Amino acid sequence: MNNELGKMVDLYFDGELERGKEPILFSMLSQDEDARNYFKQLNSIKTNMDYTLEEFPKALDEKILRTVESSMKEKSTGLMNKKKFDVFVYATAVVFMFLSIFFYQKSEEHKIQFNDLTREVKEQNIKIDMLINSLPQIEVQGSFIRIKEVVVRPQS
Repeated sequence: MNNELGKMVDLYFDGELERGKEPILFSMLSQDEDARNYFKQLNSIKTNMDYTLEEFPKALDEKILRTVESSMKEKSTGLMNKKKFDVFVYATAVVFMFLSIFFYQKSEEHKIQFNDLTREVKEQNIKIDMLINSLPQIEVQGSFIRIKEVVVRPQS
């Protein structure tokens, strides 16, 4: 069975096939056995559907509404627990938000102090380098034969 024939059969049972194409459909069905079987299956489904359509009894509507009402009562007790849980979660989130703001401010204070100390250390290193460079050069003399003293004299 080709797709075009299957679409035509579907359109026929949906009531959307044009009247002029019905003879073409039936002539194609006479030539294709798979398409005929598909047509028969859809026809039996449509016939059985007509027999199964019954009006719902009014008592069924009442039963459904009572079931929904009782399930809503059961859920309402569950919702109270859910509401308490939601309040707890929101309160915890607010506490964590304030804690994070507090710790962020503290970290900023420590960052400023660290930058100040780093600047002071750099300044002290510059001063030490200047002091070392301002000292006069020295000459170390001595011999390596069992002498334990070393003489240091500045050059003038």
